[in-house]
Amino acid sequence: MHKKDSLRHNSKDIIDVYKSIFSKNDTVRHDAKRKIAFSLSPIPVEGNGNARVIISFLSTFYLGDDHEKTTMSQVIFSPYFSFSNQYVFPIQSYIYTKDDKYNFTGDYRFMIYPQPTYGLGDHHLDDEMSVLNYKQWRFYEYVTRKVKGNFGLGLGVLFDSYQNISEDSKIDGETDYFKYMSGDYSDDVSFGVAIQALYDSRINNINPEQGTYLEANFRMNTNGGLNNKGWQSLYIDARKYHSFSDVRHKVLAYRAFYWSTIGGGDPHYLDLPSIGWDRQQKTGRGFTRNRFRSNALLYFETEYRTDISADGFWGAVFFTNISSVSKFQTYQFTKWNPAIGTGLRIKWNKRNNSNLVMDFGVSKNDWSLRFGLVENF
Repeated sequence: MHKKDSLRHNSKDIIDVYKSIFSKNDTVRHDAKRKIAFSLSPIPVEGNGNARVIISFLSTFYLGDDHEKTTMSQVIFSPYFSFSNQYVFPIQSYIYTKDDKYNFTGDYRFMIYPQPTYGLGDHHLDDEMSVLNYKQWRFYEYVTRKVKGNFGLGLGVLFDSYQNISEDSKIDGETDYFKYMSGDYSDDVSFGVAIQALYDSRINNINPEQGTYLEANFRMNTNGGLNNKGWQSLYIDARKYHSFSDVRHKVLAYRAFYWSTIGGGDPHYLDLPSIGWDRQQKTGRGFTRNRFRSNALLYFETEYRTDISADGFWGAVFFTNISSVSKFQTYQFTKWNPAIGTGLRIKWNKRNNSNLVMDFGVSKNDWSLRFGLVENF
């Protein structure tokens, strides 16, 4: 399938603004055919009761000369620290070889991460909250081989190491973590492999305007569960995009997401499905990350994206989402948690269609403010 370039080179981005101010005689790029583009965000502050400072670096490039047949690759490095002593160094990569024959998807992290946790299942109130302290190393790598058209099959290797685990709690009695883990705060390692099926007809995966994305993963962990027993999980992510204009950015996008543990074995508490802990950490705008955790999670989101200015420099989004975690140790979804929000977009680099993303979401008794250089889905 040929992939036409949907990027609008007549639009205006932050680099054009910079050149118009500091280099008025050179306002037009002469490097439009270069394979590599870089985007570096300023230092924004993210907040939802856990304010943080982030620097986001995005590099995009092509590994094939024919951009109609080879998808744009990207590497994202977004280190941040928070005022609650969180220090996170994540790298995410999406590498497409020539003609999209292979796709390499990586997720690598080192985290010093005290996180608020609100218990399991329907437990999610502030008076049920404790702080779980730990360090984490992560290495996830998927290799997907194109089978036909936009469909591919792949294998993944997934490794998580949790160290120096402790808990601060003002709860009377035992916390859900203590009860689930039987009081075990020792270091743990989760290691497994995953079988992946992937269909992706999007042209630009940074700021998609069209196409369909469907991913299904079955993960088989050999250890890391309770009593060091193996466990399995299922991860399904479906996204659809509709564009309503060939000239302006007017896109309606949908997402459905399901994540659950299945079969025998119980994973470590930190491996259980939780809002905001999908691989891209994009679910749950309007909620504190970790607000909901259980053995199964179901999530739906809709977003409308539109230009504000005719040159595409300013844009806006409007979104709503609803999620539920199952009653613990069941697959019964009885309580649903909605959120709504809006966001501002500033065209950061028109060569890869990246925006400076600023989203504010609200829900019952909670809120979030998120920044980045890649759309949420």
